[in-house]
Amino acid sequence: MASMSAGIIIRRARPSENDSVQALVQAIADETFAYLFAPPVPIGEANWLSAWLALSGEEILGVTMTRDEWVSDLWVRRDSRRIGIGGELLAHAEGEIRSRGHDTPRLRVVKSNTRAVGFYQDHGWRVQREFPHEKFGHTMFEMTKSNKMLSVS
Repeated sequence: MASMSAGIIIRRARPSENDSVQALVQAIADETFAYLFAPPVPIGEANWLSAWLALSGEEILGVTMTRDEWVSDLWVRRDSRRIGIGGELLAHAEGEIRSRGHDTPRLRVVKSNTRAVGFYQDHGWRVQREFPHEKFGHTMFEMTKSNKMLSVS
């Protein structure tokens, strides 16, 4: 993994940024899943106030959010990938899940999104089960990460 660019900070989303985060996630989802859905891709989330953001100055490059033991969202702009931002956001998400007392963080990923599946596997996550998405029917993976493999952040 490449080291993160200088000047990238990770912090909580601010209420004034909710619409910007929503627009960014929608744009990334539309780009990533155009082969599965006609835009706009249903992302299901409108409240990003508990999200962690990766920023360069005031520009949002990526976002992650957790719920209970789940990494519910992890999105990085195409032009900001492969420089460590996703890994840093994932580490924040794992730490937040650990702080809630959960031993095994979980996430769901579209099976055909092989780039994302590979990213998670490179960060110690393993596929636990394959299943059809309950609403849309495409094949999903549920992935987990053993507490023994969690990095300390």
